[in-house]
Amino acid sequence: MVISQFHPIIGGAERQAQFLAQKLIEKGLQVKVVTGWWKLRTPRKETINGVKVFRNFCCWGLFGIRGMRFLGVFFYAISLGIYLLTNRKEYDIIHVHQVLYPAFISTFIAKGILKKPVLAKMGCSGLTSDIRNLKRFPFGSLQLRYLIKKLDYLVTVNNEGGEEFHALGYPSGRILSIPNGVALPSDGKGKYDQVLFVITTVRLDKQKGIDILLKAWAGVVTHENNLNLLIIGKGPHERELKDLCQSLGISDSVKFMGEVIQVEEQLKKSDIFVLASRAEGMSNSLLEAMSHGLTCIATNISGNAELMGMGENSRIPKGNFTATPNGLLFQPEDIDGLTKAILFLVRNPKKRENLGRSGRQYIQKNFSIDLVAEKYITLYQRMLNRKS
Repeated sequence: MVISQFHPIIGGAERQAQFLAQKLIEKGLQVKVVTGWWKLRTPRKETINGVKVFRNFCCWGLFGIRGMRFLGVFFYAISLGIYLLTNRKEYDIIHVHQVLYPAFISTFIAKGILKKPVLAKMGCSGLTSDIRNLKRFPFGSLQLRYLIKKLDYLVTVNNEGGEEFHALGYPSGRILSIPNGVALPSDGKGKYDQVLFVITTVRLDKQKGIDILLKAWAGVVTHENNLNLLIIGKGPHERELKDLCQSLGISDSVKFMGEVIQVEEQLKKSDIFVLASRAEGMSNSLLEAMSHGLTCIATNISGNAELMGMGENSRIPKGNFTATPNGLLFQPEDIDGLTKAILFLVRNPKKRENLGRSGRQYIQKNFSIDLVAEKYITLYQRMLNRKS
């Protein structure tokens, strides 16, 4: 598995790579994660929860010096290519997480030189899609065209991502939909009689829409003043968001908890989960919250809508929300719509319980990491058979 960043750098793609690698090893496959050596104090080689990890040299991102990280990316790309060539007897398939420049390097080595099969899994669609991000790199458009021609299979986690790549000419027959997976908790939420804690677990950057959530929260607490908002995660906009809380006068009801190791414990004590993202692939945070039986509210974007059981191209009027089989959806950037959605769930315990239990059942049936791993094993077998 190739991924540009890995533990101790933690994000959605990194977590999914680790979950999947662990489950594949459990099922008898040999898996190694090949990543970048971005942090000087991390070992070059280590084993994390049974997963072997090798970090390729990248000048440690030039120590975070502003404007110099691109040199780290250059060194990483070269060292990744050398690693894949010199260790070619170690692997049968290259599985790349995110369709970015490591996908180009991996595909160039695998298809252009070694004649080995390679697949890439899309990370995100929409405003922060892999396509847009790859085009920002030097020669990104050329890399993308090469991937469209040579990549054996593309795995997408939502319908929008598949449509984006198909529009560029990637064959629909080689686009496969395999969702993100989640480790299912043994017990779901037991009581839905009251709401005390609303929670979100995200990186604190613009994509995740925490500014929209805070502005909506200011409207919520004017009507329901016994609620608490828990924000779990860190990111570059933390100071800015805390200042926004101050200016809105909601600091007493909002708690920034930073990175939390035992997120499950916070989910268990919470009552409603909110995801106000402007763009997503398929949110790990939303998957986890639904798997615990929390009643969820999310923006009406491709990955979220699919998890909620919403039909494609469904429109929601501005300033409102809609109930789906598994939760509530509102339009991105819609402060009033989110405010109304939270208040609706606070005041309707029976609906809250029905949606929470339905969401958990849907995740159990369709998104367990065990099921997802089996889908990948089937794909790997298909790739090897196609090669032979």
